[in-house]
Amino acid sequence: APALSFSLPGFLPGSFMHETEMHATIFNLRGELMHAFVCYRVVTEGKVGNGLAERVVAKIRCMSTHGDLQIPRHGWGIWPKSAKRPVPFRPEEAKVFLDVDCLVDGQSWCDGFVEALSHSMVFVPLLSWTAEDRGSVGQMSRIGVDGFDRVDNVLLELIIATALRDEPGAAVQAVVPVLIGAAEGDGFAPFPFSKLARLSDEPSRATNARAAAILRQLGLGEDKVQAVLRLS
Repeated sequence: APALSFSLPGFLPGSFMHETEMHATIFNLRGELMHAFVCYRVVTEGKVGNGLAERVVAKIRCMSTHGDLQIPRHGWGIWPKSAKRPVPFRPEEAKVFLDVDCLVDGQSWCDGFVEALSHSMVFVPLLSWTAEDRGSVGQMSRIGVDGFDRVDNVLLELIIATALRDEPGAAVQAVVPVLIGAAEGDGFAPFPFSKLARLSDEPSRATNARAAAILRQLGLGEDKVQAVLRLS
């Protein structure tokens, strides 16, 4: 499907930087890391939905061990102790976090995603809008309608990942979205950009407050925390 044809920054031949060349001096390629973190909405992109999340993970792992896209040995890193390793798994494969496969038994979703995201190089949000305002973005259209608000987990992950991408010393190097519309044959229709005008101008204050608390937990500066809160 066209939606699965994408490349990840740093996965191209010769483009893996030496540790001292990365913008993040605290992060290094030989330590604990996730090459990618897949963000999705369970009911639409998970196993109970269209299954796209699992397909993207399989695609990234396959890409990382074939031809010109193989990850060089110095970029393999170490699987983080805080995440469960999928079975089967080979050390030369890209290490990809998908909560349904990698959360440790008994670990809260929030603790698991924060820990994994803080070790992830590339954040891959699956952004969808399907019929009846479903999908990872479509469901956000309810926020701000008649004062409705809640912590939206997809939006929360987007805020945290973007903040980490801009933070010197953080692992996140890039945000690479996969945008899709409704399922169509063996693939997906294009993302309906025209519907974005239906998203409310009202911010999700509940989500921003949770994001600010997590950014403090991760040790980001108070200026970054306040920037998120000012979105409210």
